[in-house]
Amino acid sequence: MILLQKCIEYDYFTNYLLLCYYGKKLIRKHFMKKVVILTGSPRKNGTSNYLAEEFIKGVQQNGYDVYKFDCAKADVKPCLACQACGIGEKPCVHKDDFADLRTHLLEADIIAFVTPIYYFGMTSALKKVIDRFYSIDKLLREKKNKAVLISVQHANVAEVKNALVSNFSSIINWLNIENAGMINAIGIESLEQLKQTEYPKRVYELGKSLDNK
Repeated sequence: MILLQKCIEYDYFTNYLLLCYYGKKLIRKHFMKKVVILTGSPRKNGTSNYLAEEFIKGVQQNGYDVYKFDCAKADVKPCLACQACGIGEKPCVHKDDFADLRTHLLEADIIAFVTPIYYFGMTSALKKVIDRFYSIDKLLREKKNKAVLISVQHANVAEVKNALVSNFSSIINWLNIENAGMINAIGIESLEQLKQTEYPKRVYELGKSLDNK
């Protein structure tokens, strides 16, 4: 009898855990809005990744489900423009980490692009991932969601960011994505210096300002 009672208690406990797990997933899928954050820096503890974390803290204040994708570390092959995907009708021919990102992008309400500016634009790691948007172009254009751009540059010259801003604007305009904000940290030489500026707070406030409605 004791063994039978323990088995019944175990089943109740197991069912409770399963209900909590799958219930949480259902809530996230149907009631919580999602933010996908694409980071382009190869430096784990770099300035742009620090700002990405501040942005995450901000959006989490509004209850967003957050998915962060490290473009520099991920295995993402370059787009071949082979047309096999039908620009969204079929999966990409590449079998790599973009397959998982694809799902999150199509669930996203906001896409945040976070990158350092090395040479008048986003990093090659981030650009390679964006090039693969080609395979879901039609699907993204139908969503009409929002996008954010966060960048960091060493040069204390505003013009350095112009090419990046222009590229970002062209991409989101084509995809029918609303510009929800841009923050460019200028003249930043180190993480320690960045922490002494207003940029982390501005990025946090930007994330916090995005209502989850």
